[in-house]
Amino acid sequence: MMGYHGYGFGMMGHGWGLLMMTGVLVLLVLGILALIRYLKKPGIKTGLPALNILNERYAKGDINDEEYQKIKAQINKQ
Repeated sequence: MMGYHGYGFGMMGHGWGLLMMTGVLVLLVLGILALIRYLKKPGIKTGLPALNILNERYAKGDINDEEYQKIKAQINKQ
């Protein structure tokens, strides 16, 4: 008679297969979440290039608050 013969635990191998599949799934989900978090990280390099340059100039002190607001309004109109 061919068949199982009572040896081993099939593909699960004492439950290790299930544990490994769960571990891989957890790592995959954590990797996707880390990628999403990395891509959504706020930074000055996102958005309009002109606005980025303006922000950098304002941060360095090259322009005052009045000039910053005036130029920013012009950029946002476009």
